[in-house]
Amino acid sequence: MNYAKVLATSIYDAYHNDEFEWQDKFSEIKASLKEKTSSADLEGSYTMVTNVKLEDYDFEKQGFPIIIGEGTFFPLDRFLRYYYASSNSILQKRIALKLDGFEKYGFLAMAKDDAKVFLQGRKDRYGNVDRSVTLQITFTIATFDSKEYKAFAPLALSNNYLPVVGVIEKIEVYDTSDSKKIKDLGELIKSE
Repeated sequence: MNYAKVLATSIYDAYHNDEFEWQDKFSEIKASLKEKTSSADLEGSYTMVTNVKLEDYDFEKQGFPIIIGEGTFFPLDRFLRYYYASSNSILQKRIALKLDGFEKYGFLAMAKDDAKVFLQGRKDRYGNVDRSVTLQITFTIATFDSKEYKAFAPLALSNNYLPVVGVIEKIEVYDTSDSKKIKDLGELIKSE
């Protein structure tokens, strides 16, 4: 019923007060929900983008450390028209995207000379360096019975979030300081 109220609002609004019409429409909505859940693409890759700051250059390892806090997740919005759902419905919750092991991706390898040129190119007229870079994270969605999902779901649900867990495939780093000349800086390296 909550699915009908939130995600099939126009049908619900048009027919829920006519018990005879509603019976047929509600059966169609339930069939549509069943089809959508059974055909959900958990194998496909998805992408999200976020910004981080490069730490001071590590001369020994030849690259920039990046600090990503353990337990970091991305709070996303609620479903459109979530307020039509019953107060205890999961459709009332905001969505939390947790990228499993995100905090382990913490190093961008870059040769010393390249790093020097990169940082010099990011200086403003006062000598301040813009260390912000853009991450493009490619991931798949973890299934509900996966260890990744089970590790995050209780925390998310107890804080009124609907959990979604992404299994990271790769994290690409880009210099987007000039939107007309976006530069690929490489991939983040995962620590073991």
